[in-house]
Amino acid sequence: MADPRTLESAIKALATDPELLARFRADPATVGTEVGLDAEWAGVVAAGDRDRLRSAGVGDGVTILVSRWFADDLGDSSSTGRLHVEHTELPDPDVPADLVFAGGCSHVPDLLARPEIDPADGVARLSTAYARLASDLAAAAPDVLLVTADCHFQTFRTAATVVGTGATHTGSMAFFKRPDLDLTLTGDPELARTIIDAVRAEGMEVEEAGTVELDHGLIVPLRQLLPRPDLPVVPIITQPARGFSPFGSRAWGEVLRTVVESSGRRVAMLATGGLSHWLDPGRFGAVDEEFDAYLLEMLEAGKGTELGNLEPLALLGHGQYEFANWLIMLGLVGPGVRGEVYAYEPMQASGGGWTVVHMPLPPDSAARQAGRERVAADG
Repeated sequence: MADPRTLESAIKALATDPELLARFRADPATVGTEVGLDAEWAGVVAAGDRDRLRSAGVGDGVTILVSRWFADDLGDSSSTGRLHVEHTELPDPDVPADLVFAGGCSHVPDLLARPEIDPADGVARLSTAYARLASDLAAAAPDVLLVTADCHFQTFRTAATVVGTGATHTGSMAFFKRPDLDLTLTGDPELARTIIDAVRAEGMEVEEAGTVELDHGLIVPLRQLLPRPDLPVVPIITQPARGFSPFGSRAWGEVLRTVVESSGRRVAMLATGGLSHWLDPGRFGAVDEEFDAYLLEMLEAGKGTELGNLEPLALLGHGQYEFANWLIMLGLVGPGVRGEVYAYEPMQASGGGWTVVHMPLPPDSAARQAGRERVAADG
C-alpha cells in the first residue's frame, strides 16, 4: 500500500504543472517515478481510479482531481464509492512486548437484555464467539485490561477521549429494564494516569474522569469476557457524537504503545462497539453488510491500521461511528497483525452488524510466554 501522503503529493504536483501532467498522461509509469509513484499507483492515478485512492486514505478533495481533471470525467461517473482491500505483502508485526491480548467485539445491549428479539441461530453463533474470545483472553493471563467503548448516557466536560481513573467502576443496564445486569470493576488509577500523562505529552486531547458510569458498552462484553472479577480494568471512552477522527483515534492508540512497553505488566486490550449501527431517528435497524465486510476483510488482511487513513465521512456514512474504539486498539497493536473473525451477524431488530474478532499476536515476547506458562501451571 502506498503512503497516502506520497500519493497526495504526487497528485498535487501533477495538478499544478501542466507540462508534467501532459508527459504523465503519455507515459504514466516512467513519469510517475519523477513524483514518487511506482508503476502500479501511477496507473491508478492515470486511470482516474478514485475508489482505490480513497481506499488508500487520500482525501476526497484530492481524489476528485484525478477523476475530473486527469481523466476528464466531469461527472465523476466511473467512481462507485466502494472501497478496496489491497492484498499486498505485510510488514513484520511490531507488537509491544508486554501486550498479551488484543481483540474487539460488539456491545449490543439486546444480546443480554432481550436476546429473543433476534434470530436464535445468530444469537447462538455470537454467544459462541464471545465464549471463544473469553477463552483467548483468559489464556493470555493479563495483569490489566484496557477497554474502549463510546459514551452512551454519561456527559463529560469536553469532546476528548476519556480515561477513567477511579479505583472502581460500577453500573447496570437499568436503562434497558434490566437492573439485574450490573457490573462492578476494579480500576487501575496509577496506570490510567500514566496513560493520561503520555497522551498529553504528545499534545493530544484526553479528559480524566474519576467516575465512569458503566453502561452496556462495557457491561455486555465484560460480563462475558472478564477472566476474573478482580482483574484491573482501565476504561477508555470515546465521544464520537462530539468529535470523530479516525486518524486521531489511531494516533491515540499509538501513544499507548509506550505506556504498555514501560508498564512491566501483561496488558490486554479490548475494543468494543459496532460495526454498522445507526441511532438516527428513522434509521435504527439498518445494517450496511457490504461496508462491514470491507472492514472485516481489512482486519483479516492485516491492514486494520490503514482504516485510520479514511476521512470521517467514509466511516460515518456507513454507520461506523463506533469504529473509533477499534482504531485505538489497532493503533496499539500496529500494522501487520491479521485479525480472525469469530462471528459476524447482521441483526436488524437489535440494530446493527455485530461481530467478534480476535487479533492473534506473535508468540515471541517474554510476557506472552510467561502468560502461557502461568495458565499451564494453574491447570
